[in-house]
This record gives sequence, structure tokens and C-alpha cells, in this order.
Amino acid sequence: MSDPELSVVVASVNGMPYLGACLGALERHCPDAEVIVADWTNEATRRVVAERFPSVRLLSFPEPMTVPELRAAGIFAARAPFVAVIEDHCNVTAGWAERILAAHRAGHPVVGGPVRNVMTDRARDWAAFLCEYSSFLEPGATGATDDLPGMNVSYDRRALAEIDDLLREGRWEFWLHARLRERGFELWADDAAVIDHAKDFGFREFTSQRYHYSRSYAGMRNPDLGPRRVAFALGAPLLAPLMTYRVARNVLRRGRRHAGSLVRATPLILFYSTVWAGGEAIGYAFGGGRSLLRVR
Repeated sequence: MSDPELSVVVASVNGMPYLGACLGALERHCPDAEVIVADWTNEATRRVVAERFPSVRLLSFPEPMTVPELRAAGIFAARAPFVAVIEDHCNVTAGWAERILAAHRAGHPVVGGPVRNVMTDRARDWAAFLCEYSSFLEPGATGATDDLPGMNVSYDRRALAEIDDLLREGRWEFWLHARLRERGFELWADDAAVIDHAKDFGFREFTSQRYHYSRSYAGMRNPDLGPRRVAFALGAPLLAPLMTYRVARNVLRRGRRHAGSLVRATPLILFYSTVWAGGEAIGYAFGGGRSLLRVR
């Protein structure tokens, strides 16, 4: 078998059935890619992967690991010249790999695409999705961009070399992509390189996720902020209306396609944004604690 041109790293923190659907989509749409699953869920999940997807390279970790740590482990194990990162609750679509590879072959070192919500029945589904991914809704635009989603992005080896230390530190894409932009790397979006977001977040679950993600994010920023962290902690309550506004702006910029869903979800979006603001305030004041290990 020839060496793969594309490796796909899957950070697995949710287990089955999400991981099974994710790997099934990769099997259908990326048959030539090297697929690496970095998992810390449980033995039952790993057994299913080994039985149903024997070609998958499975990296098993007995102790809890953060999503950025799992991504990094998979990236360091990858063999291909281009390494894409997704998560276990996301499913690639037909043509995704071809679009990623075409952009890399055209000389783009960092490539990604939009995220499509397929959990659409309830307001809470839209609220969770829009809080996370309103910046990356389809339809997007193909071309240079300021940012890409951390779970629909691919790097060439030169880009990975520039962020090697940040990967080893377990940093989120916020830091990775900022470093790459600072060092002159173009981030390229392809509107046709779509992945489906298929996570069903319950109300309590997503409330917890918002808190732990924001607290861990603030905790990671503290060393760079120094004494300014006090001002950031005091100003954190202002984030709730600001974040709600940004979500609405991102949705409405794409026309009326998702306007109805936005209206239904806005009360929950405001609530989740308030939880995020509280998490940041705690993170700036007291550090990230163990919150990063709770992020799914």
C-alpha cells in the first residue's frame, strides 16, 4: 500500500455512537486516507473500533486527556504530508478530502471549511451549535480567512513545524492559528469542504461545557495577561451581550437561511453566553483548574 497523502486525526472523547458514525463517514468518503483515532473513553469503544474499523490506527490512553492533547498525539503519529483534524461528533461529507487536498496541492498550508448543523429539531440544538460555530456556518466563502474551526482544519508539514511547541503544550486552535498568522501563514477556507456537526447536547451538559471551556480558556491566557487578568475578570460580565450579538451578526450575515432558528435559540444563546462569561471570570481569578479535562 502506498503512503497516504492525507492523515485524518479524530479526537475521541464522546465514544459510541458518535465515533462509529464519524469513522463510517471517513470510510465512505476518505477511503485512501490514514485515519488515526486518539481515544481515552473506554475499552468498549476501543473494542468496537478494532472490530468494525480494522484499518484505523488506534491510540489508546487509559487516563483522561484534553481534546488538544489528543489532537497533538494523533498529529505526531501521522505519516502523511497533510494532516487534518476533526472530532468524534463530526462527520465528513462527500468530496471533503478531495477539496482539502486540492487546496493543499495549490500551495495553501492551512486549509479548512464550514460546519453544518444536522441536529436541527430543537431550539437547544441550534443554541449549542450557534454558540460554538456561528463563525463557520455555511454558506461561507472560499479564500483567505482570519480563522478556521479547530475540528475542520488541515495542516501541511511546514505549518505543523511552526506550532510544534504549542501542540506539545496542549493549546487550542486559538493559539495555533494566531501563531501561524503571525508567522505569515495564510489560512484558507474552502466552502465545499463541509463537515456535519452531529452532537446532541442536553441543556445541563452544554451548560457545563460552556463553563469548563471558558474557564480553561481564561486559565490558559493568564500567563500572557499577568496583572491584567484582574481587569479581564472584572470585565467578563460584558461578554454575555457581546457574544450574543456576535452570534446574531454571524447568522444574519448569511441572509435569512438560519434566521428562524436564531430567533428560537436566542434566549438559550444569551443564557449560555452568560455561563461563558462566568467561566471566564472564574478562570481569570482562580485559574483553569481541571476544567480542560471536562471539555467534550
